[in-house]
Amino acid sequence: MIKRFFSVFGLILLYMVAWVAPLLLIILIGGDNDAFIAVGVLVAMVFIVIGFIPYLDFIAKKVFSFPGEGKPIPLEALHAEIKAINQFDAPVMVQESKGKLVVTWKYVDAQWWELLAKSGLEKIYELHIKFDEGKKEVTLIDVNKSVSWRAGPAQVKVRGGFFRGINFSVEIGKRWGIKENFALGKVYDYKFTPQEIKAPVMNTILRNGWDVRFGMW
Repeated sequence: MIKRFFSVFGLILLYMVAWVAPLLLIILIGGDNDAFIAVGVLVAMVFIVIGFIPYLDFIAKKVFSFPGEGKPIPLEALHAEIKAINQFDAPVMVQESKGKLVVTWKYVDAQWWELLAKSGLEKIYELHIKFDEGKKEVTLIDVNKSVSWRAGPAQVKVRGGFFRGINFSVEIGKRWGIKENFALGKVYDYKFTPQEIKAPVMNTILRNGWDVRFGMW
């Protein structure tokens, strides 16, 4: 994993270095025209910032990818494996949204609302799962949203979703999957951390032959 982080650092550095030549060109063309140089550099900085997010997503998907084990199962079967979470007596739920699955804490359920509210969570973690049936590949996206617990499960307010990071605190390759975690886990064992959702889902996907990669979109 450390090697992968160094790869990301190197590719980000390469991105920054690639912009040195255009910036120098702007300065050379501008000569003594400070206004031209200021505007040119400002425009270049805008393009640098705008281009960095999709570039970072590209890096994540290329560097942080993991091969599945054995023959991939059909898409419908993999969906069923993940949706099985809803059958367990666990504070985790799966929802379908625009062609992807979203796994998050069961904050809308009266049985778990009080426990989640008392846990002190200020952010609700969501794991967005996108499927590429042709490539037998899954993209995992971490999304954090602000939460206001209020008086009951019907009044829980979840906002945001713009922050998308990549949480690598998972035990990749361990025989710890959805059935082992959510079917047998005890509710008071949960610390409500992202890896408690992400690790079993990711390992279940890998065990069923599908490749996994991390992304931001």
